[in-house]
Amino acid sequence: MSRRAMMVLILAIIAIHGILLWLLFATDSAEQQLSETRKQLEEEIALHSETERGSNPFRTQTEPGSSVQLPESSGGASSAPSASPAQTPGTVAAQTSGSAPADRDPLAGLTTVKEKPQPSVPSTTYVRKPKKITPVKLDYSGAVQNDIAGLKGASLATAGILIDMDNNKVLWAKNPSKPVPVASLTKIMTIMLSYEIAMDDSSPYTLESLIPVTTEAINTPASKVDFRKGEMFTIRELLVAASVRSANDAAHLLAEHLGGGKADKFIEDMNRRAKEIGMTHTTYFNAHGLPGKSRALDNQSSPEDIARLCLVFRQYFYLMELAALRSAPFREKGSPNYMMLQNHNNLLPGAKVSTAGVNGIKTGFTNRAGFCLAASCERSGRHLLAVATGFPSAADRDNFVHVLLDWGYTKIGVSKPKAASSSSKSASSAKKTSTTKGR
Repeated sequence: MSRRAMMVLILAIIAIHGILLWLLFATDSAEQQLSETRKQLEEEIALHSETERGSNPFRTQTEPGSSVQLPESSGGASSAPSASPAQTPGTVAAQTSGSAPADRDPLAGLTTVKEKPQPSVPSTTYVRKPKKITPVKLDYSGAVQNDIAGLKGASLATAGILIDMDNNKVLWAKNPSKPVPVASLTKIMTIMLSYEIAMDDSSPYTLESLIPVTTEAINTPASKVDFRKGEMFTIRELLVAASVRSANDAAHLLAEHLGGGKADKFIEDMNRRAKEIGMTHTTYFNAHGLPGKSRALDNQSSPEDIARLCLVFRQYFYLMELAALRSAPFREKGSPNYMMLQNHNNLLPGAKVSTAGVNGIKTGFTNRAGFCLAASCERSGRHLLAVATGFPSAADRDNFVHVLLDWGYTKIGVSKPKAASSSSKSASSAKKTSTTKGR
């Protein structure tokens, strides 16, 4: 082979190798570009899906650390004088429905889900500043004592009182200053004090502060919301459980956490708060009202003291709205432990012993306390409060308070509301059903 032919062959081989190398690099580059394009498309699809989920108000969240958010709107079931969250009971201004505080409706927007931050426990125990309050002076002039002619149930009560809250006149009283076991009427103080701490500007807590479930809370006897290990709830959620369900475990968890890890500290503050209000016949041993080992260790209060407490409690509109709820969801709908809480107050409108105008506040029962009730009511702009303790059955208690309120309104010149017609009842029922579905 000539030298020239050899050079041509070598150049041809080099050219073929160059073409092969170019094809190899081009293929790699195409594959890399295809991979990057595929990755970019996947990221865009994921982002688009997340955006759709975030814009859907009915989505649910099942990841650990998520929870139902309970924002408020302008709804309302109570017409009691209210205080904005930052107001103290001594500086309450009357509010109309058009100027209600932002935290009115505890169930509005239940489908909105908010990511929960990790729980944080303050490094130092919060110490509540005492609230100086002039104790309410009750006017007993003209009050009917003990039994009431025509009202059989009065003889079944261990103690009780009926007050016109607009002027603090006592309309009826039976052993009003006698300390008696009050069972879950205890939670009126637990709920109110927890709310006051959460709304205190100097407090490290808010209604959205997370509280991790503890072993003590899990082991608290019923009535309860059945806490599970590892769960966390906001103070707001626990207030709903303690108010509507009368959940003992929720009440204890509030006391344990807000007491800096010890319920005893919170219970000490409950007793201090009672003294500030003028509750001179009251002693708390726990935050839920379950009986102690003996009667001497049961939470004790008197109808007069409970009435003084309710007069302060009713100034917090948000708490009155909770007290007026006949039912409320707890945990996320669809979760294994979801439950619909039911209120034990059978006098709320639409309940077993539906009583016009009743909008709270709390029931209670233990064997030693009997069946107890603190019922607030509003008719024609007039406000009455009935406290009754020691009844042998819930039916006896409910029927007596029902007729007692009617009797009280007649005494102050407010006529009994006319029974709704069947057509209006149907319309009202349909409206309630629609509202419930909307929530």
